Amino acid sequence: MTGTRSLAGRVRILAGHSPSVVGAGIQLTTDLVLTCWHVVDDGTGRDQPGLLVDTPSQPGTRVAAEVVWSRGVGPAGDGDLAVLRCATPLPSAPAALADRGDDEFDVRIVGYPVNTPASVLVLARAVGPVDASTGWRQLDRVSAATAGIDRGFSGSGVYASDGAVVGMVLARASVGQQLVGWMLPVGRWSDLLPPGLLPPTLLPPRPLSALPPRPLSALLPRPRSAPDRAASGPVPAPPSFAQKMALARLLEDIPVLRHPESRQLVIQSLPPQIGRMVKPFGPLGLDMFALIRTGLEYEDGIAALYRVLLLTEGSASKPLQAFRDLAESLGLLTGTEDNR
Repeated sequence: MTGTRSLAGRVRILAGHSPSVVGAGIQLTTDLVLTCWHVVDDGTGRDQPGLLVDTPSQPGTRVAAEVVWSRGVGPAGDGDLAVLRCATPLPSAPAALADRGDDEFDVRIVGYPVNTPASVLVLARAVGPVDASTGWRQLDRVSAATAGIDRGFSGSGVYASDGAVVGMVLARASVGQQLVGWMLPVGRWSDLLPPGLLPPTLLPPRPLSALPPRPLSALLPRPRSAPDRAASGPVPAPPSFAQKMALARLLEDIPVLRHPESRQLVIQSLPPQIGRMVKPFGPLGLDMFALIRTGLEYEDGIAALYRVLLLTEGSASKPLQAFRDLAESLGLLTGTEDNR
């Protein structure tokens, strides 16, 4: 394990009226953190008061957070997940995620057991195939002379030797004299997490039969007119993950999209082939990312969304103007949608 890279994306989660460390998490984006629900649950099914997140690089900078999504995993819900949204961007880089399949290799995990003066680093080995019933993978203690996964490690990232996160610690148990842990491997995250949290490289390829139908206009040559931007320069590059997130955050500020019922009306007003593919998940930010991601799968999908919002909000809407300006700068709108 010598020569390993730093553990990017590692965060601590604090809670309580006098905040103390309650567990760990994995930074997925500038402001979204993945952890376990039981880390942030106060035992009554409600969020712990005063949720905060900090990073090892700047432990004095604590950022307020809230739970925006959670679910049980495993056949009996005996594991759990939660996504936190931070009130402001974290001063650290997100984790690099990797799906390493069923390969056996050594890993490092940092946890925060109670009554310890500092974090505890555990060396473990990812062994055996992914369990068919739970989707989990076993983490074995490397040696009885080293620390094992215990309370305080839930939500911790499991790091391979190259610094990539290959899973998240979900549970642990004592088997005889041995402490055994389990992680939810990254390869299973796309089946469980809300849309938009994972980079495209980690999403499984869809069979052709599962691809959304393309509108007929996309299958025919499009007539080029004088103001056609594509005729005067190269086709813009597809938006990056960060740019998609920026578009989604701007949508969050548009009043008609902030309420679930009016949000659903907007989706129903989109072209049928787009509206069918958008399934509102619940939390506003995740819904907006799904809306952007789906719109980008269709020719003029973002333009169709903008036209619907223009009818409902009006051209004087400052949040809609901000969205329009960014979409135009990315080549997703032509500047003619509202006949300016």
